[in-house]
Order: sequence, then C-alpha cells, then structure tokens
Amino acid sequence: MAALFTEDAVFVTTEGPVYGRQAIEEWFANNIQQWYHSNHIRKPDTNSPRIIGTPDVLASNGEWSETVQGKTGEPIQHRGYWSDIYTREGNDWKIRMLTGNAAGAPSQTK
Repeated sequence: MAALFTEDAVFVTTEGPVYGRQAIEEWFANNIQQWYHSNHIRKPDTNSPRIIGTPDVLASNGEWSETVQGKTGEPIQHRGYWSDIYTREGNDWKIRMLTGNAAGAPSQTK
C-alpha cells in the first residue's frame, strides 16, 4: 500500500500537532480502535484545490461531518473544517499537512 502522507507530514488536530507519517498513522489507528465512525462526508470548498507556489504543491479545504460512537454511549454528530497541503512525489500526490477542527454547536440568533 502506498503511503498517503510524506515522511515529514504534520497533522494539526484539535489536541495539537502530530509530526511524521508513522505518528500520524498511529494516531488514526488508535482513533479507529476507540471510536466507530460512520456517515463521514467531506465537502471541498468551491475554490479547491488551488496551486500554491509551484504546480507541484496544492492546497485544498472544506467542511466535514460524521457520526462517532464510543464502545459505550450514544452516537455523536461532529462537524468541522479541514485543510490539506499536497506535494507531488514522483507520480503520486501525498499529504504534507492536514488540519482539522471541530466546529461548535451553531450559534443561536436572538
């Protein structure tokens, strides 16, 4: 299986940054063991992707939503925003930086 991330990739989570492909892969493996994920939707922004700097570097961003459920407890709806920076390595595009956040509940208008 080809690597999705560059060796020096950074994943910026709501808990802080995770550095390097191996650490990022371990973060996702641990997350999947703790939570059941379903209904994941990733909607790119209408201006994505964009070339930044050279044609070998792309940026993309958008919204995400999903349902998560722990080993005990009710399903929880999550949503937020993401951004990626991709770099070309040979014939492959790999993620150099991935950022994701969790949006709070919609604000109430009075």
